[in-house]
Parts: sequence; C-alpha cells; structure tokens
Amino acid sequence: MEVGDSYAGTSDIVLSRPAHAEDKRFRVETKNTKLSLFNDGFIDELSRQFIDFARSEGPEFEFMVFAEDYASQSRWEDIFHDRIRKEEEVRTYYEELDDRHDLNEAETDQFESLDFRDFWRFLEQVSIKKAGYERLGELIEDRESQDRGEKKWEFYTRENEPVKQRGNPTPNFVRIADLPDEIWTLRSLAPEYHDVYDQNPRYLPIWFQNGEMYSLIPPGEMPDSLVKFVDTDTAECHDFMKWISQTGDQHNRRVIALLNRKVLWRGVLRHDRCVSIRHRGQHKLIIQRDREIGQNIDETRQQELSGDLRPSEEDALEANQEFNGYVAVKDWGTAYAHRYGMPVVKQYGDQYYVFVETGWLFTERGRGDSFISGDRADELHNQLDKNSLSRNPNQKSQFRQWRAYLGLDEGRGGHASIPGTGGQRMTFEEAIDVHLRERPPKNTEERDTLMAGEVVVKR
Repeated sequence: MEVGDSYAGTSDIVLSRPAHAEDKRFRVETKNTKLSLFNDGFIDELSRQFIDFARSEGPEFEFMVFAEDYASQSRWEDIFHDRIRKEEEVRTYYEELDDRHDLNEAETDQFESLDFRDFWRFLEQVSIKKAGYERLGELIEDRESQDRGEKKWEFYTRENEPVKQRGNPTPNFVRIADLPDEIWTLRSLAPEYHDVYDQNPRYLPIWFQNGEMYSLIPPGEMPDSLVKFVDTDTAECHDFMKWISQTGDQHNRRVIALLNRKVLWRGVLRHDRCVSIRHRGQHKLIIQRDREIGQNIDETRQQELSGDLRPSEEDALEANQEFNGYVAVKDWGTAYAHRYGMPVVKQYGDQYYVFVETGWLFTERGRGDSFISGDRADELHNQLDKNSLSRNPNQKSQFRQWRAYLGLDEGRGGHASIPGTGGQRMTFEEAIDVHLRERPPKNTEERDTLMAGEVVVKR
C-alpha cells in the first residue's frame, strides 16, 4: 500500500497485488462525528470525487467513508446500495449536491457540464462504502503485510529447491473394496420415471430404464412410496458382479449411477441435518442450518453499504454454524453459504472409486432449497474470495470435512462400510499408499530458508 497523488485533499491509497499484476485504489473520507448525507464537507468531497471520476480514464477506485456513526441509514441504502438503489432518491440527492456544493469556479463549471446520467454511472462503477475504523486498521495491516506478500510471490516466480523430506498427501478418493452382493430387477409401473421422484428422494439407489427398475434395495425393504411404482411379483434377484458382466458394457452408466446414489444415501443416513439436493443438474450433499440457533435470540446486525450483513458480537455464533467440528454453514443474514460435498463414483479398469468434490453454494433459507444464482451468487462468491475461503488450504479443509462426514476416514487401516442389509454393504479402503519424497515449504520460515539457499532441517 502506498499513498498516491492527492486530489481534493484526499490521497489515493494503493494496494498492490503482484500476483495479479494490478493495483487497487481506495479514496478515504474520514469524519469523527455522526455523518449526515447533507454535511457540507461531505457534499463537497463527494462532488469532487464525481468530477474526478467523470474526467478520468484511469482505473476504478473505491471511495470509503469512515465515520463514528451515520444519520439517515435508510437513505444511505436508497442512494448507495447497489441492489436497492432508488432512482427517485438518487435524483433528489443529485439536485441537493447541485444546489448546496461549495466548489470553486473551475470545479463548478466541471460539475455543471455533467448531468444526472453521469452521476448514476458514477454510483454504479465506484464502490462507495460505509466503514468503521476497524476497516481502516485492516488497510494499515495490509500495508504491513504487502512486503511479505511480494516476497512470497517472488518465491513462486523463481526456481528454488524443494524441501527434501517425505510428505504424505491425502488422496481425494477411495477404492470401493467390496461391492453389494445382489441387485434386483422389477417391472416398472411408472408412466414416467419423474413420477417416482416426485414422491421419493433422488438419492435412493434405484434406476429406471426400458420399463424396468434396477434396485440395490431389497423389495421387502422398499418404502411404500416406491413399491407403488413397481410390480413386486416380477422381482428377480441377481448376483451383482455377474449382472455387471452380463450387461455387455463394463462402463454401463447404470452401475455407476447406482453406486453413486448409494454413497449419497450414506451421507443422508449418517447425519440428521445432511440432505441431498439437486443443484445445477448434479446431486450434492449439504448440511442444513440449525433451526434451533437464533429462534429465541433478538438478532442484532449491522449492515454495510456493500450489502453484506455482519453479525453483532452478541450474535456471532449465528454467522458460522459448525457441524461435527467443521464450519458447515455461514449465515450472512441475506443468504446462507453451504459447504457442499459431491461424491462422484468413477470406474478405472474393473475397479470403482469414490471421489469427493467440494465447494460452496448459497440458499435463501439454509434448508437446501431456494438456491441463489446469477449476479447475486457471483457477488457472494466474491465475498468468499475476499475471506480466502476459496483458496487451496480451505479447499483441503473442505475435502477433509466431507471425507469425515461420509466416514471415508474409517477406511484408514481397515474398511469403512456403507449402510445396508447384510451383503448389501459397500466397503472402502485407501486406494494406494501415496507419499512424496519432496514437498513445498509448509510456512514462511521454511520458505525463507529455501530462498536463502539453505536446507530445511527436520525437527
């Protein structure tokens, strides 16, 4: 961070991002009193920033307004909040600027050469944010950490020796060591297979094709909502391995689909709040929000101009909802962010493996429905990026999290079973013993040692 050329009494604060070959510019207005939209000094400063934006061809900037408190909270939102900005309120405020500014003659000429459409474009492209002094402290801290960031970037852009020590990475997959013993075929009575899933969850290990249903669930254990769609008198039991070989296609999608759904079923059965959802055409597992949290609490939240909702200190627990030792849901007030797990069964040769893909998705109510998509989802993903929740260390944590939720870790040194009846269980095991003879540095100390041309000593 550096202080750039001053304009209208305010200097640009520049944060460099060498990894992205770009700079981010901030302009700061500070007040040590309660700030009103109609404060004379603020009107003059905002007018000058508007003029500067209109005449500049430089990069966009963020205009941060620091104050102890803000008057007319709702009007701030109606004018500056990106998603709920109201044209009538903006026009009224633009006219106030025009009438009340105390610019010099040259600045007044420039202001009058612009119009309301220019002001609207200014509000759309310049992020004008309310912020407390904590954020100002963060900018100072960023300045202090920038040298470290540039040094770290230098490490990855020049050739350095690795650490000559063994590492043990955790693969994001396990082998299905034992497949189910049996599969049943029954004549389907469903006019369309969609009718079945209107009354049954999609994670059930069943498959409809050519007037038949294939099932890893014994007919005697099928729920009534499923039995009504098949003729149980036609049920035939087959040895699962022989059935696979008789399909004539070792890569039959029925096999993979059935195994995949059995893994999804495992996740739902293991945890009360784990649900299987269909999101963007794929089956994913999420943990629902805990409805017990916040029901008897008077929720107090502070809203920023950016639209983000931050919990107050008294309500901090509701921001991050943990489940079995991991943050599974983040409550941002306007949305819920869920860490999802997506088991994907793949076949290589005659072996089947379970891979676990992870990521974040957003819902309105935290229950696994009312998904958020489009521009709003993009904004929420950007918020995750700002909090480093999409970077590699967090992605590793996400995989460890879902590996634990699905019980795949139980396969270390043995086998992990998928629930079933008798021989219908599936078991996992580590696919291979993976280890590395060389590894990257674990921390800043090891990185600095390598950059100095020295050897990292194992302690």
